[in-house]
Amino acid sequence: MNLLRPTRMEVASESLRANYRNIKKFVGAGCEVFGVIKADAYALGLLPVAKILREEGCRRFGVAIPEEALTLRDAGFREDILVMGASSRGAAEALVAQDVVSSCGDLEFALALREASTRLGRRARVHIKIDSGLGRTGFLPEKSLEAAVAMRDMGLDVEGAFTHFATADDVDLSYTVWQYDRFMESVDAIRRNGLPIPFLHVCNSPAVIHCPQMHLDAVRPGNLFYGLPSGERGRPFPLLPSVSVKTALAAVREMPARSGIGYGLRYMTRGPARIGVLPVGFYDGFTRMRPNATVLLRGRRVPVVGAICMDQTMVNLEAVPDARTDDEVVIIGRQGEQEITVSEVAESLNTIVAQVLSLFSARVPRIFV
Repeated sequence: MNLLRPTRMEVASESLRANYRNIKKFVGAGCEVFGVIKADAYALGLLPVAKILREEGCRRFGVAIPEEALTLRDAGFREDILVMGASSRGAAEALVAQDVVSSCGDLEFALALREASTRLGRRARVHIKIDSGLGRTGFLPEKSLEAAVAMRDMGLDVEGAFTHFATADDVDLSYTVWQYDRFMESVDAIRRNGLPIPFLHVCNSPAVIHCPQMHLDAVRPGNLFYGLPSGERGRPFPLLPSVSVKTALAAVREMPARSGIGYGLRYMTRGPARIGVLPVGFYDGFTRMRPNATVLLRGRRVPVVGAICMDQTMVNLEAVPDARTDDEVVIIGRQGEQEITVSEVAESLNTIVAQVLSLFSARVPRIFV
């Protein structure tokens, strides 16, 4: 790999491919699968993940911000790209110029799209965002018909409509059903008034599994594609983890009793101790916020000791007395019979699995294996 520092994130390309195929098979031929690659493809790398998806036949991508869409266009991706988040009015011209599909949840942005369309001489493509109950962006259901009529009158190409679920990972799906019903009632009202909306999508990862009756024309799996559980139960196909984070022992220290380890002297050796130093720190994403952190070394869990530094971390090697410099260390992933999962890390941080991967900075190279 030619890495001068062994710290890296390894991305299992075949796991991504298998997850996409399994999702595609599950939803069936009549339903498309968005390649959700927002947030730099969940921190794995926007362009390499997009390339994998394209090779697997994906023809629609979902991103969060205009810059992600334009990066794909600059790299030669000509597939449909939907910016799912709210864009500023200043982004309208670039989106129209690059034939990017915009989420539209307010009429001020719709006006900006119309103005850009007029200047460029091409129609703006939009999906109406309907806020069925998440409370984030979109037209409220009672305003959606009025908005759709206004966008039609502006000359915008309204290709689709979508919403986003708030609680599809809950055991009780009654709120998700209520959101779905509100969304479909809004779409039906728009269609009854002579405005065709040919393309509908509502399902995030847990809804893909729990709500097959809501698959509609496309689904938007994020966590599922990346092999990250998100509350789904009774999954009808394997979910293959796609990410591991690894480093190696940079040094092994023989420390006498009552030695202070790290800033603030949060840890003191009780007797003679072997302390390993890892070339990874909180700037890389190995956060100080995680209590009782462990890593895997020679197939065993070893504890982090002392405060995690910006660039380095210390571990106690008592459980692996034969450990040596350059031994591989796993921060997330499997080694031997032991595994540290993204879910375990998320639970320890009281957060969600997607945020765990986003902690790892660009200083940690992404290696596709």
